[in-house]
Amino acid sequence: MLPNLHIRLAGASGYAFAGGPISPAPRVTLLGPTSAAYAMVLAPGTEIVTTGLLPQGWMALVGAAAAELSDRIIDAAAIWGDWKIDQLCDRLVSAVGDTARVAVLESFLLQETRNLSDITLARTAMIDQWLERSAGLSLDLLCAELGVSSRQAGRLTLELYGASPKTLAMKYRALRAAAIMTSHGEAGLERAMTPFADQSHLIRDFRRFVGWTPTAFARDRRNAAYATLEGRSRAGAVRPLALLS
Repeated sequence: MLPNLHIRLAGASGYAFAGGPISPAPRVTLLGPTSAAYAMVLAPGTEIVTTGLLPQGWMALVGAAAAELSDRIIDAAAIWGDWKIDQLCDRLVSAVGDTARVAVLESFLLQETRNLSDITLARTAMIDQWLERSAGLSLDLLCAELGVSSRQAGRLTLELYGASPKTLAMKYRALRAAAIMTSHGEAGLERAMTPFADQSHLIRDFRRFVGWTPTAFARDRRNAAYATLEGRSRAGAVRPLALLS
């Protein structure tokens, strides 16, 4: 649900946002933050190295306001140039095993990272804390933590997260529910219901942001959303924002 970097080493891929048409993907794709679940279409034999980007990472690597590129794919060559893209892909293809590929990607991203201002770092940390720890995801609490008006808070979340505070709250309630059901299956449905007015409210938001109904998500564990949450948990993700996004 946050921005992603997808590096295709073999095959072909495409993406569809909000039920729209499939757009063919470039070899190295930056996906902006999303306001709904998106679909990936992969040709047989496709191999992709991926990583998610927290808001600070997006700003440090891309620099553009998140709202400008939300629900879109961007050719990373437009940012880093063809030479760097070719070099990165060659190094990833040559690397043996996942650990070596992670090291190659980490080295590349560190080289391309720019420094952020102290105020940007502080604001993203506050909004991250709200998304991770606020029980009710209260918009009034977010404004109070940031020390700004609701209009100013909206401008900040659009710039840094690509969505309004209201949409972010809806998104993370649904993602928290998905995380609960990843751990507990259908047995977690009652607990996942807590922040929602009723079951239809949960189903509506869950389908929008996760792409499945809650029951289908828990029963069909082969879906990509379930596998992603489960894989990040097994890999040791400890920050809720990294685990959920």
